[in-house]
Amino acid sequence: MSKPYRTLFVGTLVQESFLSVGGTDDPYTTVDGPFCRDGLERPTLRGTGLAGALVATLRRVNKGKVPAAISCAADGRQPSVWRTFHSHPENAPVPAFRQHVAIDEKTGAAAEGALFNVETLPPETRWPFLLEVDTSRDSESRLADLARATLAEWQAGRCWLGREVARGLGWMRLENLAEYCLTGEHVGQWPQSGQAENYPEYIARTFARAKQPMPLVSHELPIGLLEITGRIVAGPRLPLEGMDQGYGLDSLSVGGHASDTLAAEWDACFLKPEGRVDPAKDFDPDLTVVMRQKGGRREAYVPGSSLRGPLRHALARLLRSRGQNTSLVDRLFGSKDKDSARLLIRDAFPKGPLTLAWFQQHAEDEFAGGAYGSAKFDRVALVAGSFEWKMVLEGTPEELREFCEEGLQPLIELAKAGQIGLGGGQWRGHGWLRWEFDEFDEFDEHARPREAAQ
Repeated sequence: MSKPYRTLFVGTLVQESFLSVGGTDDPYTTVDGPFCRDGLERPTLRGTGLAGALVATLRRVNKGKVPAAISCAADGRQPSVWRTFHSHPENAPVPAFRQHVAIDEKTGAAAEGALFNVETLPPETRWPFLLEVDTSRDSESRLADLARATLAEWQAGRCWLGREVARGLGWMRLENLAEYCLTGEHVGQWPQSGQAENYPEYIARTFARAKQPMPLVSHELPIGLLEITGRIVAGPRLPLEGMDQGYGLDSLSVGGHASDTLAAEWDACFLKPEGRVDPAKDFDPDLTVVMRQKGGRREAYVPGSSLRGPLRHALARLLRSRGQNTSLVDRLFGSKDKDSARLLIRDAFPKGPLTLAWFQQHAEDEFAGGAYGSAKFDRVALVAGSFEWKMVLEGTPEELREFCEEGLQPLIELAKAGQIGLGGGQWRGHGWLRWEFDEFDEFDEHARPREAAQ
């Protein structure tokens, strides 16, 4: 039998959220953070970015260790045993601009000079994936086994790529993974530069006999990760304990990029004002909610950054009110200086139908009691609907215990009580929603999530 030559892992990376991969800054564009593109202007996932994400996942599943043959840390004279390749999306996704703004935690208003936007690609964008393992230098197949364990994490949906992962971007999963074990007889067929534009098809066609069955994937979380899922719910306020009925309406107004306002359109999701025959004819809102294109129509969602910021500020206020040190905030949410975020929060997407309303508002003259000059404006807000979110917390078992007891548990109590405001118009009644949390094993060594509480 011929000696081992290469092992190829072929699959498809599918976005679960928006994705932003840094490209070349262009002073003539209208976006602060453009998406990475190649010379043909195609969106590109660079091999270096994929390699970095793979090594980060390997550290997590291999107790923090990366073999020198993979990292090239020994002498740097040989290339890594793992080789990744650039990727371009299978479909032709329409880019979307994501608006970001830093909020001053003391005032709750936008911080001066902190407004910027990034170019992203939408969820469900599909990217061909290829990893080559040089098994001629891996006689015991140990590094190929590490590749299988690493990619199993990606198959389970724990793949994070690009920038602003902590704010909801770049959450991905690996689908349709196949393994091909090549031997010395395939040296003349791989690599094949003439087929580089469509390697997955070439590999499937040429090496069909070398394809290996893939093992079943375990979706259990590895040691050092805690996953928390839940929902934020807008709609009529539910009854409190001891009351026959609820009161009030929980609504949400999360503003998006200026393009969202320009593209706003009236559809069946809006409440129709009584007596109005065709409200769509006059629909031209000053402020609208952030939307994404899905299935040929626009759909509201909640960016991960709109969840992360309020949670961070709520924890900082809570710790200061208790006279406690706020260093835990930087450890959980990251800092500009040295701390990377331990708490990652994915964008929240709707579960079920949504209902929106077009609110007419004005500034009131405090002396006359009437409308103040020409200060009339309107705002779109969501008045009914549910959004599913996901958080992942990283750390040692001891750190996870500390983070939960001192940080997450107080935040969960505040959120369940409706004391964490989201989005714009918080002082006009919007954004004080109900948070629902699925149960999770806080301090279990493997932090396995349990089924949702009924």
